[in-house]
Amino acid sequence: MRIAAITREPSPGQARPRSRDAGPRALGRALEVLESLARRRDGATLSGLSQRLGSPKSSLLYLLRPMARLGYLVRSADGRYQLGPAAFTLAMAALSNRELPQLARPFLEDLAEKSGETALLATVASDEPVAVYIDKVDGRDPIRYTPPLGLRRPLYCSAIGKLLLAHLPPTRRQEYLRTTKLRAFTAQTPVTRSALRRAIEEIRAAGVSISMDEIAEGAAGIAAPVFDRRGELLAGLVVGGPSKRLAADQERLGALVVERARELSRVMGFGAEPAS
Repeated sequence: MRIAAITREPSPGQARPRSRDAGPRALGRALEVLESLARRRDGATLSGLSQRLGSPKSSLLYLLRPMARLGYLVRSADGRYQLGPAAFTLAMAALSNRELPQLARPFLEDLAEKSGETALLATVASDEPVAVYIDKVDGRDPIRYTPPLGLRRPLYCSAIGKLLLAHLPPTRRQEYLRTTKLRAFTAQTPVTRSALRRAIEEIRAAGVSISMDEIAEGAAGIAAPVFDRRGELLAGLVVGGPSKRLAADQERLGALVVERARELSRVMGFGAEPAS
């Protein structure tokens, strides 16, 4: 049964009455907000939530603001509310790799919106040591990077490839470096093992991988790692676009990708205190 919303607001300066069921009433409405947003991939506006829940917008704002401040909701630039990192963290114990694309989707959307470039999620393929794109949100510029889902990239070049290689277990990484033939795609492709080892050390130290024209002339990428609760590599977040555009905004984009990757890592359980 839906709890009726309180529609009468006190006048300025008048003490707000506190009823015995005010706490449960607010909690029930907050849970209805979370459940409503969980069913809508594209989120909802304040007006949409008001209509769906039968609650005045003014009353909902009293809930939405603290929920957003605490990280249970995020509000996009167009005013739509979506579930935030804290909401996902509550379900941390139930997470699995199969849920990764769904959980990463809000972070991809936010990354694409704030960067203006295409945001991608990639993992190491299960059948061979290559990077594979498993989800993406296209950038808004007419000239943008638009790889198809399932596209594979070598681990020794491209931002996502080098990132995933840098965070492979040491034995797998050494085996890859020992056995893989490094073929040049462009003049910028790293084709010596010494250069690739230096790049791996830099990526691990900086926490971000950058590629300019390595796999295709005019194409660039910036990637950061996503870890699971054991601290093992799970995936990588990437922004991709024209080299000139990414080079001109490299510092801001790098910080943005790293921030979103860290947030997604926390959702996946990385850094959580072990249960006592």
